[in-house]
Amino acid sequence: MSVDDLVGRNEWDDVITRYGRPFVVYKFAATLDGRIAAEDGTSQWITSAESRAEVHLLRAGCHATVVGSGTQQADNPNLAVRGNDDPRLDLSIVEDPKKQPLRVIVDSNARTPADAKVCNDAAPTLVVVAEDADASHLENVVDVLRVKRADKGLDLPAVLRGLLERDVRAVFLEGGPTLAGSFIAQKLVDRVVNYVAPALLGSGKSGLEDAGIRTITDILRLELVDVARSGSDVRLVARPMR
Repeated sequence: MSVDDLVGRNEWDDVITRYGRPFVVYKFAATLDGRIAAEDGTSQWITSAESRAEVHLLRAGCHATVVGSGTQQADNPNLAVRGNDDPRLDLSIVEDPKKQPLRVIVDSNARTPADAKVCNDAAPTLVVVAEDADASHLENVVDVLRVKRADKGLDLPAVLRGLLERDVRAVFLEGGPTLAGSFIAQKLVDRVVNYVAPALLGSGKSGLEDAGIRTITDILRLELVDVARSGSDVRLVARPMR
């Protein structure tokens, strides 16, 4: 499949028109038993080099890469797309190889430090905080968007509307599991890309936390779009059945 197919580019306009928000691609990498990190919190690297390189292409195929404050605190990720200096990548297949996607941290209480990797000049950054959060340490460092608090975290539809106002038509959601669970619970995910490594952990962080599903009758069924090898891993692409 092409990058366009993996990130659902032909479906973007329909979602924007129907729901007034960007198209959301949720990506996660896990072991066969669904773990994204070991019990001690280590997670590098669960999947193969080929899978990790492909993720950069998928990031480049969307307009914003979104993570929660937990992921930022735990991993201090850079989130920028590596360039063609990496021999595994061919960014010529994306719309604009020189334009980095917006890096977005959903951070209710503005815990992202000013010296975090996402605050460097490798790509533009937006930190989304609650209206009452003290984000003074981020002034003149990154762009800040303030939205209302929700019962759990922030008002995610408002976050997505804010991104659409910034010309973000497709979001690449990379976690963590708590933020992803909130997106799933509010039916805000349009595509799931799951890299499964042939490995077992038996304990550690799950790929998805509370998604508001309490009984098997409420299970979110997905329609498989594609199944393929990615290095030593398997890549599953699916969309919610609505």
